[in-house]
Amino acid sequence: MDGWYNTERIQARLGWLSPDEYEATWRAREDVLDDQPGSPADGAAPAPVS
Repeated sequence: MDGWYNTERIQARLGWLSPDEYEATWRAREDVLDDQPGSPADGAAPAPVS
């Protein structure tokens, strides 16, 4: 797919990022969310809503 599709061209639907930049940003955001204490990914109960 990378050979056929231009992975460097910016895309309006991706917030004016290239597909590669969008994926890198998405993965970085997921890593940050996974590292937060008490996240459901850790198996911890969600924090109570006040």
